[in-house]
Amino acid sequence: MNRRQRRWLLTLATFAAVMLLFAVALSTPPVASWLHRFDRQPLYGRELGEPGWPAAFDLRDVRGRERTPADLRGRVALVTFGYTHCPDSCPTTLTRLAEVRKLLGKDADKVQVVFITIDPERDSALLLGDYVGAFDASFWALRGSASQTDAAARAFHAEYRLSHEGREVRVEHTVDVFLVDPRGRIRDVLPPYLEAKQVAHDVHAELQASL
Repeated sequence: MNRRQRRWLLTLATFAAVMLLFAVALSTPPVASWLHRFDRQPLYGRELGEPGWPAAFDLRDVRGRERTPADLRGRVALVTFGYTHCPDSCPTTLTRLAEVRKLLGKDADKVQVVFITIDPERDSALLLGDYVGAFDASFWALRGSASQTDAAARAFHAEYRLSHEGREVRVEHTVDVFLVDPRGRIRDVLPPYLEAKQVAHDVHAELQASL
């Protein structure tokens, strides 16, 4: 085999390798494929392990429908507490969770984000729906009475406090996101400093574990 033939065979082999990689790329579903690189990596959040905490709430969405954890069975849920007048942490969290859904691709259909208001007196159904829907129309926005809100917060080990200073309402609340598995158990607590990719990793890990 002369030099020209060897060069031609090398060019052909290179072209075949490129086409093979292209075919593999096309056959790989664009559903969180980049996340598979992290399948063996520990979770970024605080893993609660088995059996976790049972998720519990009995609230209504902005259309008046009663919602409980039973409505989430079979999906992973990301639950967070906040209020529409929140100046910083709540919009930051909802923006990050919207980005998580984008990163998950088609797997996003297996995930439900739930925003529970801790200020139902000021957060009407209309206001709450407009606020949460502005981040992602698929997000659930839930509200209830003061006692229902307290019960939900206790179930998630979340804390909040509203205090009045003249005409001002001061609110303090837990800013973590709680990952609920498809069986309705809280398995992972995601702190606010995590990036969207890190949250997506933990969601992906739970989806893989539930297969």
